[in-house]
Amino acid sequence: MSSKLKTIRNVAENKTWVSFLNENHPFSLLHWSVAGVNQEQKDVWLLQDEVSFEVQEFETIELALAWIDENMKGITDVLG
Repeated sequence: MSSKLKTIRNVAENKTWVSFLNENHPFSLLHWSVAGVNQEQKDVWLLQDEVSFEVQEFETIELALAWIDENMKGITDVLG
């Protein structure tokens, strides 16, 4: 695991979310446990494109990080 992915993981696990840039495009990885008007219970990690607000859902942080590692090769900054 690259140092950028380790940083993403550490911040996400400590704060339940992390923002980062991939090729100067902002994304956030966040944990979703309760959401919506009906307080829908979920235990998933969301990867959100901060420009289009498109979201991908992952059952675990490990699956999210594996997808990021496979598909995002241009991570430059990890923001808290």
